[in-house]
Amino acid sequence: AVVTEDMIEPTLELSGNRDNIAVAKNLINYKTIQEKSEAEIALDPETRATVSEDQLKEILSSDSECFINVGRFAPEKGHDRLIAAFSQYHRDHPNSYLIIMGGYSLYGLYEKLGEMVEELGAQDYIILLQNVSNPYPIIKACDYFVLSSHYEGFGLVLAEADILGVPVISTDIPGPRGFMKKYGGTLVENSEAGILEGMKMLHNGQVKPLTVDYAQYNQEAVAEFEVILSNAAKSE
Repeated sequence: AVVTEDMIEPTLELSGNRDNIAVAKNLINYKTIQEKSEAEIALDPETRATVSEDQLKEILSSDSECFINVGRFAPEKGHDRLIAAFSQYHRDHPNSYLIIMGGYSLYGLYEKLGEMVEELGAQDYIILLQNVSNPYPIIKACDYFVLSSHYEGFGLVLAEADILGVPVISTDIPGPRGFMKKYGGTLVENSEAGILEGMKMLHNGQVKPLTVDYAQYNQEAVAEFEVILSNAAKSE
């Protein structure tokens, strides 16, 4: 069972058998996401952050432009090229911030990204947050969401940001590609230049909201699971 149609071909390359590959989308608990987003912005005792909680709240409540990316600190998330692209964007838009929020840090990437931010002299406008138990109020308070990944199975955070009314862009990669195309999303070239162009599009109001009906989406996902279970029962 794969989470998007985009994953069928890569899976087929491994299995060599199309007959036993089926799509079963992730269910998206949109009501809980909306409810949790109503809480106050808060960092946890175990949160690592390059700003204080008060500084973060001040930035998010200001008229500054805030971009956000959410994903574990791992190489496939493309955080390094996102930082590089945003440092270029910031030159023309000095009243802007980038927040990168994630959980697990692979290969000490949280620290390495922090070093990169400092080397660029960007610590005043690029914020790193690790381990925030309720990320939704922070996402909701931002203006734009950028998925900068090199590859994804789906990219659930795109849906989460969309549910909270935050315009989203994604690199044009399998996983997000099918979802974004189906629901009128905006894809950008899978590169640093593409990410920079996507941020400019967001700033210029060229990115339309997705057209997802999440109640219907979940009904379709449940039906996909039921088909898989039914077929498994028949094969016994």
